[in-house]
Amino acid sequence: MSKVKVEIDADLRDLIPQFVENRKKDIETLTQLVEKNDLVAVSQLAHKVKGASAGYGFNQLSELAAQMEKAAKENNSAPLKDLIKQMRVHFLNIEISYVSM
Repeated sequence: MSKVKVEIDADLRDLIPQFVENRKKDIETLTQLVEKNDLVAVSQLAHKVKGASAGYGFNQLSELAAQMEKAAKENNSAPLKDLIKQMRVHFLNIEISYVSM
């Protein structure tokens, strides 16, 4: 897979490493919640990831989280494992560029 290029406001540079670490932890938590079939908790955490990701400029991750939130709210667990996989791949291939905005 090719690199996923993300442009982030240079003013956020110091915050991004912790943001990325927190989202990786969220992905692991989502994995556990999906295994337990706790769709309410999946929906809540996916909503948090969606908002935080959009706020920092990680739009693709935000979109994946939005899809996960929607599926969980609809009691549709079928796409959840694949969405988590896509989130993991996203982080493995991410290339962050800091730009002045």
